[in-house]
Amino acid sequence: MRVARKGSPLKVMAPSEAEDYVLGLLRERGPMTTMEVEKAAASGGRRCPDQTVLFLTKMRGKGLVRGEVSQERRGWLWSLP
Repeated sequence: MRVARKGSPLKVMAPSEAEDYVLGLLRERGPMTTMEVEKAAASGGRRCPDQTVLFLTKMRGKGLVRGEVSQERRGWLWSLP
């Protein structure tokens, strides 16, 4: 996996590409916070088309992911339905 260098721009993924990427992450790693999804994408030199939380919320609206507030993990926790 390619690591983005500090100061280098992150590639903005197309919506369908970002959906596939997020679903793959959740399949591979299990439930993740918004920040964890964002950091995983950035470590690969990518970012979601919108702010990560907005993009994940849109995915939740489509029924692609589940999202719930986690007191324990201090933020939104995203998982597969």
